[in-house]
Amino acid sequence: MTSYAYTANSATPAASANIATDKIRIATSNVGIQFTTSFPNVALTGTVTALATSATVTGSGTSFTTELNIGAWVGNASGTTAGIVKSIANNVSLTLAANSAVAIAGAGGTYNPHGVAFTIANANSELIPPNTTRNSIIVGQGNVVSYLSVAGANTLFTITELGAPHLNTGTSGVPATPAAGGPSS
Repeated sequence: MTSYAYTANSATPAASANIATDKIRIATSNVGIQFTTSFPNVALTGTVTALATSATVTGSGTSFTTELNIGAWVGNASGTTAGIVKSIANNVSLTLAANSAVAIAGAGGTYNPHGVAFTIANANSELIPPNTTRNSIIVGQGNVVSYLSVAGANTLFTITELGAPHLNTGTSGVPATPAAGGPSS
């Protein structure tokens, strides 16, 4: 079992490494954390162009109709949000729900088919109280755990991978949406 120590703060959500097993254990210290699991951002095929003054994203050598879906998150190569896909015209043209939040000039892009990765919100996260060990949290191999402290101070906690790791950690393809729709224990 591999174990990782993390520090969460209350200002900026952070994310763990790509989880190599289907289940993890999270143990908190003196402050609780909120967490959620999500699929990591994946590189889009081809290159994309987006203007901050337009909701249209154009591609070159892209496969928008097979890689993306309505509601998918799209960003630049470093993971900065461009927007959420509203419609897909064809393999080289799509429309975002609003103007692109970042300009991309004929460069690589990333996507997340299940919405924005690494986002913590009350609606899609789970709370682990202080001084608690939660065993057998089902995260799905290849996903990441995003976390945020529930108090004003930084807090230490650990994530331990349970079971044997998979050979392919999932970042090269898109797994099916988890049947439970998110974290469970």
